[in-house]
Amino acid sequence: MPDDFSKTQSYMPYPQETLDAMYPDIYNRCYPLIKQSCEMYDNPNNPGFYPYPTRASVNQMTDYVYQRVASEGYYPMDRQDGGNLLRSLILILVIRELLRRRGSF
Repeated sequence: MPDDFSKTQSYMPYPQETLDAMYPDIYNRCYPLIKQSCEMYDNPNNPGFYPYPTRASVNQMTDYVYQRVASEGYYPMDRQDGGNLLRSLILILVIRELLRRRGSF
């Protein structure tokens, strides 16, 4: 049994692609805009973001990114419950970026 295990281990190829390269195209289009909008909105002089971001401010930033991505030809992906998948994805990424920039609350 040990010989079989060592034979299969020697034939396993190493991955040639990094995890960052595995993101889908929509992420690569959205994330730079999200980082840019965080640079614009998330600063100590903005009362909507300090000391903590308001829901309205986060939604405003999400709408800003959504409009820019949608203008590049990405059409809204509507959900059955009336929501929008693209906007939901952008909202998740905005929140994650704000948490990353600030650390956990």
